Amino acid sequence: MSAATETETAVTGPMVRLRDLSVTFSGGRKPVHAVSGVSLEVQRGEVVALIGESGSGKSVTMRTLLRLHPERRTRMGGQVQVAGRDVLAMSQRELADFRGKVASMIFQEPLLALDPVYSVGAQIVESIRRHESVSQAEAQQRALALFERVRIPSPERRLQAYPHEMSGGMRQRAMIALALACKPQLLLADEPTTALDATVQIQ
Repeated sequence: MSAATETETAVTGPMVRLRDLSVTFSGGRKPVHAVSGVSLEVQRGEVVALIGESGSGKSVTMRTLLRLHPERRTRMGGQVQVAGRDVLAMSQRELADFRGKVASMIFQEPLLALDPVYSVGAQIVESIRRHESVSQAEAQQRALALFERVRIPSPERRLQAYPHEMSGGMRQRAMIALALACKPQLLLADEPTTALDATVQIQ
């Protein structure tokens, strides 16, 4: 397949393609088969909701799209493609370029997902500058605009706050801002409005 054809396939094919995905965790008394035989496609511009009871494998499936499971204790099988790229075959360098820019995730528990030793604003600025050639000042302005977009009050001051200094709802909004920072092609949302009040959930 030529380079031109590969690019065309990445653009015209589905955004997400899972074929017979299986995920097994080891390290305990016996292996845990968390996901087995999952197949789905998500087209560009399409919104798909995974619905199931707690423990059915929804979060495991989404985290597999970013290959976030512990490498040594996880066995993944099947086909996992995002934007025409084989996620399971990516090197660590390729994964670092892929996460945040091509695909990003709003995690269910922001306090565990955000780095506790850096301010939230610094984490957003770092993410933007990791993937784009912009100045510190420009990245800072974009971080501020994102905080305004998710309606965080006193956004200039909140950019300097550490995760533990924010309420649960505020951290959730900051997590959404971080996930959107690099304008990803694919946005994964793991119960993104759990900590928000009803009015903000509707917004």
